[in-house]
Amino acid sequence: MKNKIMEYLKKKSITIDDSILKYIENGTEISEEDEKMHDFKLFPHHHNESWYFNFIDRPNNIFCISRFSFEMGLKRSRILFIIVIDGEANTYFKEIPLEKMPSNLEFDKRLQYYCIKPMTQWKLCFEDRKVKLDVTFDARFPVFNSATNEDLTETLEKYGVEILDVAAQMHYEQAMKVTGTLILKKQEETRQTNCFGHRDHSWGTRDWVNIDGWNWGAAQFADETIGFVRSDVLGKNPQFGFISSKQGNILIKSVEVSTKTRDDGKTPMASTFILTDQTGRQRMLNSQTIFSLHLPLPSEKGFTEIYEQIVIYTCEGKEGDGISEYLISTKK
Repeated sequence: MKNKIMEYLKKKSITIDDSILKYIENGTEISEEDEKMHDFKLFPHHHNESWYFNFIDRPNNIFCISRFSFEMGLKRSRILFIIVIDGEANTYFKEIPLEKMPSNLEFDKRLQYYCIKPMTQWKLCFEDRKVKLDVTFDARFPVFNSATNEDLTETLEKYGVEILDVAAQMHYEQAMKVTGTLILKKQEETRQTNCFGHRDHSWGTRDWVNIDGWNWGAAQFADETIGFVRSDVLGKNPQFGFISSKQGNILIKSVEVSTKTRDDGKTPMASTFILTDQTGRQRMLNSQTIFSLHLPLPSEKGFTEIYEQIVIYTCEGKEGDGISEYLISTKK
């Protein structure tokens, strides 16, 4: 793949930023070492490496979303942890300057992440005056690595080399089984969690405000996970996804979206996604929002808003849980 990309760039007489070139030269395969933090010196100004976790436990009425990132151009790390219990959101956000970035993923006394077994098992611990959470994420299906499942030369032909300045990145996702304990301190109540979850890990360029909009989703069903994204960026619409099961991964080639929003015209209430996979088969995936989170991301170029929707998904007679994420950017 690497040689094919380099030949393509040479044939088209395309010159790209050295840091993006280094990303391509490093190749697209991943290993257990990629679960760790990467050497940030190799990446451009808008480099962003992030880890994302979620789980949705409807019987216990517990929803959890957590993301931490390293943004080396801005010389900072950001951590976000949100747990929604009985309809009430408990949010922990922290920004850490470069000189205080942790060498591991134990950020502070409140929040720690542990990679127990790469590509197989992670542990998340959180504690404040209200709650104590200790959960383990175990792999349901193999990791899906988007970089090895797409032809980058085809992507460049479709969307232009400019896409590399906005979203050139490595990205893998995985369906998880989540088990553990949540303690509600004031109530002296313990809830045992046993549900489905999701995680992803990405690194490379992510210039948020240059992404006009996107839909990202992860739907968890008993027998499979469906993940997908459709973006509006630089006047183009990159789109892809995957379907994971015990049999492996199937690539989704196109994503069509229609959404019903609240009166603000932004917050999704329900969406329909038409997904076409590599075999030509189409699936209709419907989402119904049960809880909505608004996450603003201001920058020097404008304002990006993320609407993180906790949803009930239905597809071909099956019901599942998941996240439907909607992003919109307004440039200055």
